[in-house]
Amino acid sequence: MGFGVRAVEYAVDGLSVTAVGVDGDDRVIEFLVTEAGGGATCFAVHREHGQDWQTARLSIDPSSGSVPVAALEWAVEFAREYL
Repeated sequence: MGFGVRAVEYAVDGLSVTAVGVDGDDRVIEFLVTEAGGGATCFAVHREHGQDWQTARLSIDPSSGSVPVAALEWAVEFAREYL
């Protein structure tokens, strides 16, 4: 991963959220969510170059289905620190 971010994982109640990658400009962080039942979801938090955090966006892989709110909460806090 770029800019000194190592693979970071958050786990709670059968839910695992892992920051799995960033783009070369350090403006996108991809996350993988794995649930106890075996389902996996991919999503990313990104912002435009030169823009403030308020312009950040969330992208969810359409084939992934839904994302648990607990995963989004952790990912947003993580992204706010590193984007």
